[in-house]
Parts: sequence; structure tokens; C-alpha cells
Amino acid sequence: PKVSQMLKPGGRMAVLYLNWLPYEDEIAQKTEELVLKYNPQWTGGGETRHPLAIPEAYSLYFEAEPQILFDLPVPFTRESWAGRILACRGIGASLSPEEIRAFDREHRLLLEQIAPERFTVLHLAVMACLKKKG
Repeated sequence: PKVSQMLKPGGRMAVLYLNWLPYEDEIAQKTEELVLKYNPQWTGGGETRHPLAIPEAYSLYFEAEPQILFDLPVPFTRESWAGRILACRGIGASLSPEEIRAFDREHRLLLEQIAPERFTVLHLAVMACLKKKG
């Protein structure tokens, strides 16, 4: 990979990952259920705890160091979570403007029922460091 050409031997590259955990957080779970109601073909949900899968091709250039995984409760308001989900590829990038408006209305009603005005959504954060060989 080109990134290996930018690093000195022993240099490091970090790969970062952040995703909500729908099986451990009710707001994330109910939101995903609603996304799937409007877009049954969406494949971006259902994330669980797992280390990052580093492509085998990277082993030619890098040594994988132990990964760091940790919980991160990310703060939201109803408004900011609604906006975050509109940006989700299962909604904003996939649905018609009319479908997006209908989803947004239903999602905001759902949030009024299940979420306080300010809340956190449990996310998994993962950091994988790759050390350049040589």
C-alpha cells in the first residue's frame, strides 16, 4: 500500500473504528429496527463487539500490534441523533426525499417515547496499530 511508502521502518499507522452497539443499547436497537422498516436492504446494522479485520495483504508491509477496544458512550440530544441517523447510508443515501421525511417524522416520535432529551449511545471504539516492517 502507498501508506507504507510514507512511513519510515518502524513507523506506525493507526486504523480507527467507531460504531454503535444495537444489541447493548436500546436507542440504537430501536433506531436500527426503524431504518430496516424503511430500507430492508440496509446492511449497515447489527454490529457487535469484534476486533478489526486487517486485510492479509497488509502483512507484507506491516506487523499488527495488539488492538485496543473500549466502550465509548457518545452523547447526543434527540435532535443530534435524528440528524446522525439521517446521514446514515441506509436513509440519507438510499431513500427518496419523501421517504426520508416520513422516516424522520417517525424516528423523532420514537425518540420522544424512548429517549430523554439528552442521552448517550453506547459505541465500540477500536484502535489497531500497524508497524511498518524493515
